[in-house]
Amino acid sequence: MPAPAADPRPGRAPKALGGLAALACVACCALPVLITAGVVGAGAGMVVGWLPALAVVLAVLAAGTWWYGRRRRSCSCASKSAGEGGCGCKGTADLLKIGDAGRR
Repeated sequence: MPAPAADPRPGRAPKALGGLAALACVACCALPVLITAGVVGAGAGMVVGWLPALAVVLAVLAAGTWWYGRRRRSCSCASKSAGEGGCGCKGTADLLKIGDAGRR
């Protein structure tokens, strides 16, 4: 399994929280209709009042976990040889210098 910092795939948590936020939004709109139609009991009316707040909290959590997951440092370079440790990205001393000597 690759290191979490080098894993480019997004996590499941933002998707799950976003899905729950969408479900809370749908329930917020659907429950009053279902209560009026008699499909759901009137006790579900107590839940309708706090569903918008729950949807907002879940959406903020989904955005926060997505942002935090994107914010992690990645080391996409090849690893250095044994004993040097860290990421294999070259330092400024190792940069290739390109000059005009080859042009005519």
